[in-house]
Amino acid sequence: MSLPTTHLRWNLYGAGLGNLGRDGKPERLPVPQPAPNEILVRINAVGICFSDLKILRLGEAHPKIARDLRTHPAVMGHEICCTVVQVGEALRGRFHVGERYIVQADVYVNGRVQAVGYALDGGYTQYTVFGEPVLNGDAGCYLLRCPDHVSDAEAALVEPWACVVASYRIQPRPTPLPNGRWLVILPHAPMVRYRCGGVDGLHACSSPHLTSPVDGGGTPSPPAGRVGVGGTAVLLTEFRANPLADAFEQAAHALGMAVQHILTTAELLYDPAQVHTLRDAYAPDGFTDILIFGEPTPEVLEAAQDALCYGGALSFTCHHKMPPVPVDVGRLHYDRLLLMGTTSWDIADAYRHTRDTALRKGDRLLLFGAGGAMGQMQLFYALTRPEPPAQVVVVDRHPERLEPLREMGVPLAQQAGIDLQFYCNADADPDAQQAHLRALCPHGYDHIMLLASSAEAVALTYPLLTDGGVQNLFAGIPKGQKAPLDLTPLASRHMRVVGSSGSTMDDIAECLRLVAEGALPARKVIGAIAGLNALPEALQAVQSHRYPGKVVVFPQLPDLPLIGLTELHERLPEVAAHLEAGRYWTRDAERALYRVCSTMGENDATDR
Repeated sequence: MSLPTTHLRWNLYGAGLGNLGRDGKPERLPVPQPAPNEILVRINAVGICFSDLKILRLGEAHPKIARDLRTHPAVMGHEICCTVVQVGEALRGRFHVGERYIVQADVYVNGRVQAVGYALDGGYTQYTVFGEPVLNGDAGCYLLRCPDHVSDAEAALVEPWACVVASYRIQPRPTPLPNGRWLVILPHAPMVRYRCGGVDGLHACSSPHLTSPVDGGGTPSPPAGRVGVGGTAVLLTEFRANPLADAFEQAAHALGMAVQHILTTAELLYDPAQVHTLRDAYAPDGFTDILIFGEPTPEVLEAAQDALCYGGALSFTCHHKMPPVPVDVGRLHYDRLLLMGTTSWDIADAYRHTRDTALRKGDRLLLFGAGGAMGQMQLFYALTRPEPPAQVVVVDRHPERLEPLREMGVPLAQQAGIDLQFYCNADADPDAQQAHLRALCPHGYDHIMLLASSAEAVALTYPLLTDGGVQNLFAGIPKGQKAPLDLTPLASRHMRVVGSSGSTMDDIAECLRLVAEGALPARKVIGAIAGLNALPEALQAVQSHRYPGKVVVFPQLPDLPLIGLTELHERLPEVAAHLEAGRYWTRDAERALYRVCSTMGENDATDR
């Protein structure tokens, strides 16, 4: 396969659109050459994600970037379909030129995320190299072979579909993490028999890749920090003894964990500064589990969240109504923290009463902030479950963005016997929104999927949960943004707040299978197409919700302007002739696009 000597690439040198590329254009650079343990791929199609806009807004302050972009620029774009064009010498029996792949963006190496399009180069380039992290990460190879009959654009959108499916496959772990890093805060409480049922039955982990408190799919989820066999249990108790401290100490010793027993006064037991001090001393990367008995204060619960590692779990007992607690909703989403409480004397009940996030037959689901492509995916998924929910309420501030959802959703809801309601909350204050949503579902929602990326939206919808309900923070909220929440219902009503970010290899493999079978309509959420040079305009279009669906960029067609599919009839009629029902992308439409652009002097985007 002949390759060009140069190619186009959009480097991001800092926050803001002005730092994308050079003088508003992509840079022309030499095509990279793969090392013996690397492969060179041609990027065929890339979907634009709202996460790209967050990177653009935050620059190196983004939690998945965290480097000086002026000297080490990022290449965004993580919804990728690519083709192998060159194979390093050491990989020639494993990969072959012409093979087409999609990319699982959530790459983990030694328990730490190195996401494609963030820490690793993404798809807003014509060619890129994949090496060790992608080809030999914790889950093996993060590339999946793409079936021939699936178009490049459709293949690129398997990744966002996997994020949707993963958000309903979260499986909380049932106990503190064996061989993790525990912080147990325990008062004297002579009249109360506090317990942690099952802690003495924990078995030591034999692998350093330990699962987080929430587990997606059937494969290992992102680890709760990287801790190996051993671990540490920090017991913070009053000077006066508590039998449970002895039980924790015995269980920790049985697991081979180091034990640190810290004695303090009753007045200092819930001192938030002490929590930070213990984290710095014994768990610099954060605790995997923090268990707080007695009557924790809002201040210590806030400090405990800060002291958790990625994937950490905070559990607490609660016997009286507590004041609102500032909750870092950004960390709940990005770091997949789990907050849970119980009114029981046995704190293990907090784990036991935490349900998974699967939609169940008869559930009442609220999709809040659902306008746009991800809302379309969420709605389709909910309405096509074998055991469907009883009710789905769809909310967005923009009435025009609700129309595609209504058009797609009403026939599916009628077929499944689901009560489907739509609500435009434009210009309504929070109290009015809550009143309207309560009127639609008087007994509360079993599942709230939050697609609005704001702490205010968390606070608005959280009180609408029913007993045992789950609020799922699907949209990314910047770390450090806090919402004051009454955590009493976490204990008294077993409500839960979880975050969903990304997917596992199992999730994306399942979605690729479903897309290939036609069970997930990835191609039907495409709203516009663009070439690589039009990326800045395309990003702005996504920001302003110009199109009702996803925007897909074709890097090998650099001069293709940004075109909505509804505009193809006038601008590229040869392509529009192959759309399904005049509006949905097809493989034949993609082939026609490549032919038309080839005759116009564009690079050929496919060898198929």
